[in-house]
Amino acid sequence: MIEVFILVLTGLFVGFLAGLFGIGGGLIIVPAVTYILIFFHNITPDIAYSSAIASSMISIIFTGSVATFFNIRNQNFEFRLINKTIFPVAIGALAGGLIINIANFYFLKFFFIFYCFLSALKLLSSKNILKPIYLFSEKIVFTVFGLISSIVGIGGGTLFVPYFENNHVDIRKSVSGSSFIGVIIGLSTILSFIIQNILFNNDYIYSEKISTLSNVYMPSFIFLTLPSLISIYFSTKLLITISKKKVKYYFALLLVFIGAISIFNF
Repeated sequence: MIEVFILVLTGLFVGFLAGLFGIGGGLIIVPAVTYILIFFHNITPDIAYSSAIASSMISIIFTGSVATFFNIRNQNFEFRLINKTIFPVAIGALAGGLIINIANFYFLKFFFIFYCFLSALKLLSSKNILKPIYLFSEKIVFTVFGLISSIVGIGGGTLFVPYFENNHVDIRKSVSGSSFIGVIIGLSTILSFIIQNILFNNDYIYSEKISTLSNVYMPSFIFLTLPSLISIYFSTKLLITISKKKVKYYFALLLVFIGAISIFNF
């Protein structure tokens, strides 16, 4: 019962963030699902993290799709943003899915923690600390962003929104475009998992202990992803009316908190 409560609460919060910031919510989903699998089901950390990534990506596919639908209906979508990003982002995310399954857990853990703190700093800082990366060609930038997003288990909004803004794209259209890009990242990462499971016949022996499908922890889909679709409706409405300054500030503080507790909790 406690597990279901954690998943539902996480899902409602993730849906709100997805609609308001164009992020997939992976920075919230990954530690939540990892924590549940380790402490409620005694799953080893490396498998728990991989499953949390896959579960996050499934959620991102659904939340990103719903957010994109509402943004298009609200006439808050720029199609030209996604035409040039799809292929390099997909390649990067496919590679990220491979790295997740072969990399050391503690490397992935501290990479995740580092990214939490970096994202918080980027949100709180008036300067764009990633701006030197923007000197590279767009294809390289989009591929690297897709790779990082896949490894960390996010939809990429914290990377793509500042990049689009730097290229003088309206903030609201930057957010809505990032929602769709999250769908591409999610699909590509899950596809990478499926290909690896087929090639190496390793659909994880722990599937007998917990309900999984291609690495996805299925209760997280039912109790986290589906509730997130409720709150995303309201947050996409807020996106076109509300100032994001205070919300960005509190979200940055949340990232610092997540990064700090992740050092000790999994």
